[in-house]
This record gives sequence, C-alpha cells and structure tokens, in this order.
Amino acid sequence: MIYFDNSATTKPYNEVVNLISRIMLEDYGNSSSLHNFGLRAERILEEARADIAETIKAKPEEIVFTSGGTESVNLAIKGSAEILKRSGSHILSSPVEHAASLESLKELERIGYEVEYLEVDEYGKIGLDDLKRKLRKDTILVNIMAVNNELGTIEPIIEASRIIKSGNSKTIFHVDAVQGYGKIPISTRELEADLISFSAHKIHGPKGVGMIYIRKGTRVHPMMMGGGHERKIRSGTVNVPCIAGFSLAACTKTANMKKDQANCKKIKERITDGLSEALGSSIRVNSPSDGVENILSISFKGIKSETLLHYLEMHDIYVSSGSACNSKKDSISHVLKAVGLSRSWAEGTIRFSFGSFNTVDEAETTVKAILDIMEKIK
Repeated sequence: MIYFDNSATTKPYNEVVNLISRIMLEDYGNSSSLHNFGLRAERILEEARADIAETIKAKPEEIVFTSGGTESVNLAIKGSAEILKRSGSHILSSPVEHAASLESLKELERIGYEVEYLEVDEYGKIGLDDLKRKLRKDTILVNIMAVNNELGTIEPIIEASRIIKSGNSKTIFHVDAVQGYGKIPISTRELEADLISFSAHKIHGPKGVGMIYIRKGTRVHPMMMGGGHERKIRSGTVNVPCIAGFSLAACTKTANMKKDQANCKKIKERITDGLSEALGSSIRVNSPSDGVENILSISFKGIKSETLLHYLEMHDIYVSSGSACNSKKDSISHVLKAVGLSRSWAEGTIRFSFGSFNTVDEAETTVKAILDIMEKIK
C-alpha cells in the first residue's frame, strides 16, 4: 500500500501511539483535579506545553490547546473579530485559504464585517504590494496561511507581518500554519504574528487535537464556555494523552524537518520527471518550484481526477483530488479557481502529498501505475 495523501492526514509515529496508550492506561486523571492523580496529569500537560512551545520559540503560556486546526482557526478569526469589533470591521484575507478560514469569514460578513481578498499569482502567492494598498486604519484582522494545502505554495508571512505591523500596529495578524508546521521553520521571534493555528494529525500526531499560539498581550473572545480551562480561553476537560502525543510528534517532526523535506524532494522530483518525460504536454504541474517539497499538484488532460484516483486505488495507491475537506463536494477547488486554472485542467487535478514514511521506490511504482492507467484509458 502506498499512501500519498499526507496533507489530509498522516500515520502517527509508533512512539506517539505508545505514549498516548500508556498515559490513557496509567495517568488518566483529570488535569484539573487537585489530588495527586490529577497533579500527575497536570505535570504531563505542562511538560508537553513547554516542549511544543520551544518548537516555535514561544513561551509556554502563549500556547492554548484545542480540538484541532479547524477550532484554532475559528477561534483566531471569530475570537479576535469579536474583541476588536469597536475598532473597525475591515478584514483582509487571501482567497486560497482553507475552508475553516473562508467559512469563518463568510459568517463574519453575514453579521456585518467587511472582508476583502488579496490578489494572488498563478501559484496562489499573495502580492505584498497589494497588501500594502489594501491595509487600512480600520483593518482589524489579516488572515494568511503559511503553506497552501493544495499547491504547497509558501506564503511570504514574515514579510507580510512586517508590513502589517508597520502599517497598523493594532491590526491582528493570524497565520494558519496547519500545513506549514514541521515543513518550514516557524519562529515567533521572526514572525510577528499575533495568532498562529496548528494541528497534530498533519505531523504524524493524533487526530482531534491542535493548538493556537496567542502572543502575550493579544486577546481573543472564547468560543467555548465552561470550567475555564486553558486560561479561560478554551473550556473543556483537557485531552492530556493526545496533547502529550502532539508534543512528541511536533518535537520529532521539527527535529527531522530538513531530512524529511530532502526525502520528499526526491519523491516529488521522481514523480514530476517521470510523468513529464512520458506524458509531456498532457500534464500540468501546478505546484511552484519553491514550494514545500511534500505537496505536488498535477493536472492530467482528458481524464477526471476522480477517475484517476479510483484507478490508482485499484493499484493500492492513495492520493487526493484536492483538500480532504472539499474532496467530496462536486465542484472545482476554490484554490484552482483563484489561481486561474481552466476548468478542463482543474477537473483532472491530483494532489500527491508525502510524509515521513514515504520512499522513492513508492514514487517509481506510482509513476509506472499512472502510465499504465493512462495507456489503458487511451
């Protein structure tokens, strides 16, 4: 079995699974309980918080754990908009964001906020000059992802943060780093973002857990009320076992980032070169050459992505026709629309995404399988 859908989710590291299992069986106390069993869980929680904070050069108290990337993004966008509603209503975002961002922004528009979208190039990269032009005195929030989940484009978030803070220091800058974490360096000492969202299951950690970095002094309105957990920002009994697993996955992935990306580059090049040599103008590579190495978007002429996806599944090869959150919708990806890809190309687009367990041999097998499929279809 070849799994090339790591941007949808990843296989957890064995050490992560073992750690989660041990804590669930041995240290299952509630971290809010005052007895010794609860204190043991609290120590595990705070050690995980400190370790994961170090991976982005943040302070432990700036980390708030959530149920995943979607909750973190919703909290960042809606929570900051609510806090700043008396300061203005103008929000800037790119049009190629994840659905968690775009749907949150639509909800804000529905209740009266003004959302404006930045221009992007053929790879979905924002224009910094356009950001300068559109930034206003009443801009309360700018929302830009670190890495595009469909194309692998790396957005200029460090440069954008400097423009935002020099143009309007009161504007909140949120970065969706769900696809960027563990693939590109993310340091809160360089990146002047106020809020950054993360998810565990994209980096070989467990599903159902994520975090949001909230820079000291930044306020967000809580979305979940209850016992006041996580500094009263995110109520709910804390998922200590999965948070510990998230922290271990984060430390492992960031420590091996260069090695992993180098391996992904070989896989990406083998697939790109193999298909380009054999199919020539019948394919179109949508991912930029300077994007992350673990995401490769290719469009195939004359075949629907769903058809190719299912043919590959017959070969025990698993890929995606786009973002997993949108793949079941009968429509062209909003990202491919935003970058100007024609419908004929967009309908035949496949996303390959690689992880820590993939090999170049798997790339060889995949190229052969695709060429065999294309020949049979002809």
